[in-house]
Amino acid sequence: MNISIKTPQFCSEIGKRNNNEDYIFPSPGAATDSCRLFLVCDGMGGHEDGELASKTVTEAIADYWLVNHQQSNNAQKVNHAIGAAISKLDQLVTDSKGNANMGTTMTLASIGAENILVAHVGDSRIYQIRPNFGIIYQSKDHSLVQTWVDEGLLTPDEARNHPKSNIITQVIQPYGMASLHPEVVALEDIKDGDYLFLCTDGVVESIDDSSLVKILSGQASDNEKMDAIKQICLENSRDNYSAYLIPLVLNQ
Repeated sequence: MNISIKTPQFCSEIGKRNNNEDYIFPSPGAATDSCRLFLVCDGMGGHEDGELASKTVTEAIADYWLVNHQQSNNAQKVNHAIGAAISKLDQLVTDSKGNANMGTTMTLASIGAENILVAHVGDSRIYQIRPNFGIIYQSKDHSLVQTWVDEGLLTPDEARNHPKSNIITQVIQPYGMASLHPEVVALEDIKDGDYLFLCTDGVVESIDDSSLVKILSGQASDNEKMDAIKQICLENSRDNYSAYLIPLVLNQ
């Protein structure tokens, strides 16, 4: 088995906010079918600090990943990359270029020949979707309402529009490594034509899972599918909205 990809599609839009605190890697317009690492982050902490946190963490994790490309893709590598990013945030606070309350969510997908390593912190989300079948993998949000769903206090539909749906329980922030427990999963059930979809909560709040599967199961081009998702976010999102749509190819 040898996993490759077609040209990735992306969006990173300011939406109804005054500034865009999301950050993606590769940067908008830079992704090609030779890329193997994708990141989508959503910053928080104020007008400039949210942008600074998401940009710093995205770039630091990407740098670590690419410099240490010979290391095995596993949870240890994810933790080391996040540690390098937190060190960058610590230095910004020390230099008075950012505040200690800034932070960011993180989603990561690293595409290997035999499997795909995915990892996340916070409520930005990762999907593996199989057209005309459904969701093969969906990350579980690190959020207060997800905790309530797990405890049986809310249904998933109730959680989606709950007034406290924006409260997250894990975030990458300065001096925060000790309390961080990123979810790391190796996806091995890959079929030709599957999609990876990494997105911020501005996308999640705009489009439900069944609608997302329906769009990706259609006969439109990948670019048209991404445009359809963007249009729904434009109409429904109250937030910035950013995503990577990655079409997977399986070469036997």
